[in-house]
Amino acid sequence: MTTQSYTPDAHRLAASLAAIYAGHPDTRGLPAARRVAVTAADLLPHEPEADPAAVNAAALFHLAGRPDDPARAEASAAIADAWLRGADAPEPFMASTRAAILGAWGVGDDDVNGRLLWHAAQLDLASVERHADYLKDVPPAGRAREDYLSAYRRECLTPALGLRERLSIPAAIEMYGARMSRLAPWLDDQDAALVPGDWRRLSEIADIRRGVERLLDGEDPALVRSEMPAGGVPYAEYRGQQRAIIAGSHERILELTHARIEASRNVAAEKYLESDTIHKPAVEENLFVGARRKARQLGLSTETAEDIARLLLSNAREVQERTLNDIAQRLSRLHGQILDADSPETRTEEADMAIPSLVVRTGDQPLARENELIKELRVTGLNEAYPEQRARFAQWFETPHPYILTGQIVGSRDADLFMQALADGQRCRVIATMATDGPMHLGHGALGNLLIYFQSLGAEISLGFRDESGSGEVARQTMCDRLLTLAANGLDLERTDAYLQLDRSAVVETAFALGEATPLSVLNSALGLRLSSSATDTFLPLLRLADILHVQQPELGGPCRTLVIDGIGGDVYVRMARNVAEGFGFVKPSALYLRMMRSLTTYDDPATGSAVEVMTNAVPQGRIAYDDAVDDIRRRVGRAYTGGRRTLEEQRKLGGNPDPRVCSVSSLHAFHCTPDGDAYAALQERCRSGDLLCGECKASALDKLLEYFEQRHEARSRLPESVSERARALAGTAR
Repeated sequence: MTTQSYTPDAHRLAASLAAIYAGHPDTRGLPAARRVAVTAADLLPHEPEADPAAVNAAALFHLAGRPDDPARAEASAAIADAWLRGADAPEPFMASTRAAILGAWGVGDDDVNGRLLWHAAQLDLASVERHADYLKDVPPAGRAREDYLSAYRRECLTPALGLRERLSIPAAIEMYGARMSRLAPWLDDQDAALVPGDWRRLSEIADIRRGVERLLDGEDPALVRSEMPAGGVPYAEYRGQQRAIIAGSHERILELTHARIEASRNVAAEKYLESDTIHKPAVEENLFVGARRKARQLGLSTETAEDIARLLLSNAREVQERTLNDIAQRLSRLHGQILDADSPETRTEEADMAIPSLVVRTGDQPLARENELIKELRVTGLNEAYPEQRARFAQWFETPHPYILTGQIVGSRDADLFMQALADGQRCRVIATMATDGPMHLGHGALGNLLIYFQSLGAEISLGFRDESGSGEVARQTMCDRLLTLAANGLDLERTDAYLQLDRSAVVETAFALGEATPLSVLNSALGLRLSSSATDTFLPLLRLADILHVQQPELGGPCRTLVIDGIGGDVYVRMARNVAEGFGFVKPSALYLRMMRSLTTYDDPATGSAVEVMTNAVPQGRIAYDDAVDDIRRRVGRAYTGGRRTLEEQRKLGGNPDPRVCSVSSLHAFHCTPDGDAYAALQERCRSGDLLCGECKASALDKLLEYFEQRHEARSRLPESVSERARALAGTAR
């Protein structure tokens, strides 16, 4: 780092601070900033490469943004920029100060000034003054008081108790010990209405996390239990943290209960072979019992044990899927059949088997389990794990689409039959659907790119829109807007059959016909429906099947080869459609499974407790829409979740993880920014080697994204009126 020679005018800065923080919603913002500056000064001798002037200025400005502003870090940096620019500070000093402010909030690349300031800001959490300031402003009795104290425990007390393991500067660790020795008796002296008398037990959260990791690493449960604190976590408000611990570990906990699960599967298989029935509740109950036992070994409370059990039960359907797949395999052996997805002689027969899919629920596209699903669902793998199969599939194309070359098309089901028909000049149709749940985002754009590609090869395009907006008019407007965006990307609307699902009578009629031919037990085993499920839950899957099959109705051209493009989560509908297609005189559909784009953020669905991994309108902060403002795109890419290491040194030494299923920025490059196979492979190699840092990768993605959107917006503005009229006609909207 280059040492800065500039030092702000101390008198002018001191005089300005009062004005900067005047009327600030956080009345303790300026005192806290000054405390952080003093702490940072104490740490400076232990970070010789840090710039004292920049760190001091950053410390005084880093709380200047409003506490209720989600972009507080950037706002604080902007205020510092404005002041320093007015003070004629040189650009390098301003950049250094800005980096330090962002580093204190954990934003941006690793920076020695930011790292030091982060430690100083965190150490303030362990100061008596910080806690005294927080408790001075407690509102009177009532809901506001409860919320305020809950925020104090969540944002100040609990982080202070768990800070020790997060510190990396030795001097900061020593300072933390000294401050905690002062803070502990002070907390003990506070009113129990403000600070719980047994506040030390809050540190059990960290102890439990360590206990979980030790147990999952194979240590003796009795030993782990003997070293765990007694009584479990006492406060309901911290159960969210318990769930986070469990959610990150429940798959490994599930592995530890493998013996019990395996026994349940064997019993279920024997029952099925003997009586054609399977007692699913017994499997679930065994999982529940196993989870409670495991929770007791960890020393968790009864409520926490039930949390674990519910999380395991959310995976019970996956266990049942494996059970039923095993049963299908055993039945096939009894009847002399072979189920080998890689065998060309039996590939078609494999799809004929009614193998229920409890692994994937409607709309679920689990990126982390992609390879497992390829094996479980017995599709032909085409992603990075199957380079030879991908190379064979690419031979069908004169110029393969980049998604094929980079493995973003992860699997297929009889896609070679579709490609043969297309090569022979037969009428072929590509089928895809979208939900009208919000604006068109980059995930929709990736699907649109494939539709445009297959249209250029001579295939007909059938694009259905599912009304999930609750308003037919809103759904039609959304459909029209997406069609215009797709047209700007290159889709020929004159050669595209697009429709709103409930507006097309052929879809509804086909759904009713499929309903008459589909036993409720099939929907139950395939989709996990229950007696408590609504009647709508039984009809919506029939509409999804009708989307796939209705295009072969006589009024739409009759039977032909079709190719469904969907995420691998849509395989359950493809297999159900294949099982009934010939009974209706249709040709069995083929399928290509496109990897879904990675969400830019990590988000846990509070309704299910599971992570939302893919780009979706349900999590706006994790997606980039075509109509997003440039500033929003910059902010979301800047905060995007990556596969980078914790520090700059680790990144350079160990490299990052450019897997697009893990790193959302790599996903942006794979689908839109660097789709070329060779260029994308080079980018991944630079990441793995440590040569490419996350900040540089994000900047490259941002530049290419902004260029991409600028080109698309310009292309859309140049669309002729005839295209707009076609889009309105397909969507059924007024001019």
